[in-house]
Amino acid sequence: MLVYAEVMRPLSALLVALLFVAAAVTPVAALTADRPASIDSTHQSITPLNNTTNQLAIPDSEVSRSTYSDIGVDVGTAVQTGSAQLHQRHDALAFEARFERADSNAARNRLVNEQLAAVETQQAELDARQDRAMRQYAVGTISAAEFLRVRMVVNAEAAELLSTLRSIDSAPDSEPGYALSAAATSQLRTVEGELQTLNGPVGDRLRADAAGASERSVYLEVSNGAYMLAASDGEKYLRETRLDYQRSASLPDQFLAAARNDSDTRFSAADERASELYTWLYERQRPSFTYYGTSGIYELTATHPNGQLTAYIDAGTTNVFYEEQTRDLSGIETTSTETGVNGSLRVTVQRSVETGPLLVSATRNTTGDAVDATVSINGQRVGSTGDDGFLWTVEPSGDYTVNVTAADERTVLDIADV
Repeated sequence: MLVYAEVMRPLSALLVALLFVAAAVTPVAALTADRPASIDSTHQSITPLNNTTNQLAIPDSEVSRSTYSDIGVDVGTAVQTGSAQLHQRHDALAFEARFERADSNAARNRLVNEQLAAVETQQAELDARQDRAMRQYAVGTISAAEFLRVRMVVNAEAAELLSTLRSIDSAPDSEPGYALSAAATSQLRTVEGELQTLNGPVGDRLRADAAGASERSVYLEVSNGAYMLAASDGEKYLRETRLDYQRSASLPDQFLAAARNDSDTRFSAADERASELYTWLYERQRPSFTYYGTSGIYELTATHPNGQLTAYIDAGTTNVFYEEQTRDLSGIETTSTETGVNGSLRVTVQRSVETGPLLVSATRNTTGDAVDATVSINGQRVGSTGDDGFLWTVEPSGDYTVNVTAADERTVLDIADV
């Protein structure tokens, strides 16, 4: 049974949402909305996985560049990011002060409209900046580290702009006789949806890297119009995937059309589409759904037995165009184990799936003691095993070589794609 309720989002209760009760239930076989023939699943790039939720991926044939990289301790980028964040916080505080001083609702409306327009402009600029960097890296005109730096800055600025939207959304709380207009509320939700897709878990991790808090590399794949970033923080596997070509904001909302313009039943059509893409998830629970103004963006969120999933479906294409995954490393299922010994250095590599978590361990073959060793994959350093002898990293696509070095000893494993 579908249960309707209001989902508490970071902004306000005005955000229209539908909550499907998170319980182990069987997906509804028939929904009230008819699916139009134009809703087609054949072009969706969702990779099925065993015993966990499926994931969005760039098709192998479209990947133009893939590598491991980090942004290093980058003082310049950190200063740039901090300056942009401070500027946006100052703008938000200035808006709140002007709003409180406004002497009429007409003046308040002007302030709200001006601030929303400014945030919308900045959001479009961030989107364009990231898209430009993605395409530049795809053709080799900038480095992987440069692309990651852009991604980090975009992520940080998008987070601050979301905070600014919260300031606008909560401004009427200080003026009981004032409420945001329907047009302003719709614009706010629309911009919020776009900003949510510029903010993600790997982007957050990159900020820690820039501050020198991590030495683990990020694995990235890029095509002309798509990127995938994956990383480990030692406890969780983090993943962001964006396929811009699955986004078409100019197309009509097919879920709403399927529901014959019924704003409640539209969720049933979106839910049915999502159940095709995330079968494992739907066998265990129903996610929550939110849509954002007139953006055509439907957000699916779920906490499942292995972690968290947030997927953004475009209502025009009915496909997922941006996805965030966080999975607990303690629950990762190993698909195969490779072991190599050279002298007294024993190396074990436990695989999961391509672009998924990879566990590398180094021990003394004679004693079993942990060894702190440097780990490289395809000649690129990805981290070290540390005092406990273990390193969680990300498995690349295709064949690859793991090189583990400790003092004078080195063990090399050549691992074939399966």
